[in-house]
Amino acid sequence: MSDNYSISIETGDYRLLEVFAERGGADASIAIIDESGSEIASHAMPVAERRHRFLIPVPTNTRVTVNLRNLTARFAYLSECDNLIDNGVRFVSMNPYDAEWDAQPTLEQVYSRFGRPAAHFEPFARWMNDPNGLCRFQGRYHLFYQFNPYGFGWDNMHWGHAVSRDLVHWTHLPIFLEPQPELHTDERIVGGAFSGSAVTVDAHDNPCKGDDATAIRLYLTRHLETRGDESSVTEYQTTCLCEDGVHLSVESPVALRVNDDFGFDFRDPKVETGMSGEAIDPERAYMVTATNLPVARFDADAVSSAAPGISAQGTDGWFTCSPQGKPGIDKPNMNTVPAMTLFSAKKPLKRNVTWRYEGPVLADFGHQLSRTYECPDLFQLDGKTVAIGALMHYRDEQGRFQQVRWYAGDLKATADGPRLQVENSDWCDFGTGYYATQSFAADDGRRIVFGWFTDFPAMRVEKPCIANGMMSLPRELHVRDGRLTSRPVEEVYEHLLGESLQSRTDDGATVFAAPNNAYYADVRLADDADVSMTIATGVNPANGEPTELQLQRRNGVTRLVTKGTVVDDVDFDSGITDVRRVEIFFDRSVVEVFLNDGEAAGSMLFQGKDGDGEFRLAADGKVEGADVRSINSIWE
Repeated sequence: MSDNYSISIETGDYRLLEVFAERGGADASIAIIDESGSEIASHAMPVAERRHRFLIPVPTNTRVTVNLRNLTARFAYLSECDNLIDNGVRFVSMNPYDAEWDAQPTLEQVYSRFGRPAAHFEPFARWMNDPNGLCRFQGRYHLFYQFNPYGFGWDNMHWGHAVSRDLVHWTHLPIFLEPQPELHTDERIVGGAFSGSAVTVDAHDNPCKGDDATAIRLYLTRHLETRGDESSVTEYQTTCLCEDGVHLSVESPVALRVNDDFGFDFRDPKVETGMSGEAIDPERAYMVTATNLPVARFDADAVSSAAPGISAQGTDGWFTCSPQGKPGIDKPNMNTVPAMTLFSAKKPLKRNVTWRYEGPVLADFGHQLSRTYECPDLFQLDGKTVAIGALMHYRDEQGRFQQVRWYAGDLKATADGPRLQVENSDWCDFGTGYYATQSFAADDGRRIVFGWFTDFPAMRVEKPCIANGMMSLPRELHVRDGRLTSRPVEEVYEHLLGESLQSRTDDGATVFAAPNNAYYADVRLADDADVSMTIATGVNPANGEPTELQLQRRNGVTRLVTKGTVVDDVDFDSGITDVRRVEIFFDRSVVEVFLNDGEAAGSMLFQGKDGDGEFRLAADGKVEGADVRSINSIWE
């Protein structure tokens, strides 16, 4: 395909065109032509760069032609208008690969085609992973996220950005952070702006509620690595300030690897400012990071007795680098253990405040096989301290890959610093692919979490006009009877649920037709009898064979079951009994299931069939009620 082409667009109220382009040859450039045919701007790609973010001023309320020479625009949008935070950017489809789109498709046109979800957040196009920087600020919820504007797969990381008034409907904003400049010039180096978190602060940098704040202070990891050489990894934590909800200040380092004990994995800073108790200094903020540490630094008696800071409850899994990896193939490093390391800093949280190392707040010897944690979290909720982390390169005994685990207990003061005394622990989700979770404290006191759905079931196939990456519904967390529970926030029920769907009887089952293959089902069960709920059917993108997704209860055990996929041999057992309420959100290509008001949650990607779908309920026992509703699109 030629690297020389033109696109005609209407600028509307926007004053800036942002284009993320890849070089196709020498003298790569972008020119802007007005309606009279005159060239009003020309921008050359810097000679040393293979990728470049063009920031091109454009006149408002006019039609211009964008001429691209010796380059390909992978991602583009119009930005900088009055009240940008409410109006958002205007997507411009400049990638020739996405020719089925108009040059400026509407949100409905972007999200209503190709089986894309109606109610789960996705970027316009390209790759997305971890949620970052979650917070409420001046009346809006902010969702930053890991983003690659150049392709369908993971690559050098940027931060995407969106805002919402209600946690359901989202407005896209300009890309917030870019990779380090050297990553644009040297393709042998990978990395960029990795995951991080946010704290809302007042004019003096003191943490405060988001609606009272004057700025967002963000913390993140910067990563550099020579491709294929893990020993070359450098990771360090940085901070920057965002005062208007859109743009950032100068970024500064705040924490480096403390010593050579730390693994090369040292990332994903999560900062909390409102914790209390015997182990907490109320004048300090606390930051937890993910890493691994030498087993030799831990006292053997402390490990065997599960002393504060140690989790010893295991699940008999195995180490593997692949979602379908078999036992005994990949070799773990038994000299290290995944750990969450704690730092603290005295408030106010100035750019140059010193972060003091407090030691490992938690090390998981029960899952020592895992390479490291990713996306750690540490917060207090319902009288308990909760830690959450994803265990990298680990399949549990049921075959689930890289699950996210929670630990609940009390934070103890020890001679070595704060340590979590774990009382209970389990998986956050009994499905697969619910990963990289991050929580935040809303102004109203709720603890809200988002996760990213990664494609362990191998449902995604690259094709034009889609994105690769999806956020979960926002879930509210609680600790009940020592167990972490999660259920969609009230706003989901208020804004997403549509009209009631009518049922029919077919071969003894109750069947509900689901327009656009997106629906919510609330099923009340009166007993422990066997039940089958067919959530969706589809076609395996790899071989064209039929697929099916069910929620089943057999002999009192409730689990998700797939047919015709690469995860058919995985046991998605919910881990709970006496299930009396089942809630299902199926959204074209993803399912989220909540049992007993959030006692257990299970989710995964599953590509449903094109067009309308159906929900099929067959129960041996008594069903007290089944309320099935359509799901509203968040983009209309």
